[in-house]
Amino acid sequence: MLTELKITDFVAELGSSKPAPGGGSAAALAGVLASSLAAMVARLSGEGWQEFIDKAQRLSGQLLDLVNRDTEAFNQVMEALKLPKGTEEEKRERSRALRQANRLATEVPLEVMELSLEILRLAFEVALKGNRNCLSDAGVAGLLAAAACRGAAYNVLINLPGLRDAEFASAARARLDETLKEATDLESTIADRVNCELA
Repeated sequence: MLTELKITDFVAELGSSKPAPGGGSAAALAGVLASSLAAMVARLSGEGWQEFIDKAQRLSGQLLDLVNRDTEAFNQVMEALKLPKGTEEEKRERSRALRQANRLATEVPLEVMELSLEILRLAFEVALKGNRNCLSDAGVAGLLAAAACRGAAYNVLINLPGLRDAEFASAARARLDETLKEATDLESTIADRVNCELA
């Protein structure tokens, strides 16, 4: 499991010649870091933040799981591509396995996007109401959550052409566009808040 590795081992895996883990797992990890930073700011902002902290921890746990699942989804696509295609039956089985794998490889980064958007909302809240001495940390949480969202979007986009289900592909694209729009707005608002206060 990637999330059981030491940081030094994880980055070595990421920088190796193996195609996975790659950008999808890195995007999910950026979301985890963002969520942890938002929780830290909340903890340093006095009383009344426990529900916020609980939510941040829940999101962090979900994204940690997706760090692993993204790499597993990619590997599933690679395994499907290796299936034999000599007979008609083999071709049908390979095609079925590829459709299933490509769908999973699209659903996982979509989930990363949507969870990262939730973390952006948390970053906005601590940037607005949290301890002012931690405003830079809230700002970094916003940047990392936005990067997680955008990075996951790239992984959705690269998988869309491999989907044979036009209805699912259209719905995935709509989810992507809607999520990115709100993420872009929130990222900009957080940046304006941080720059205005710290300038």
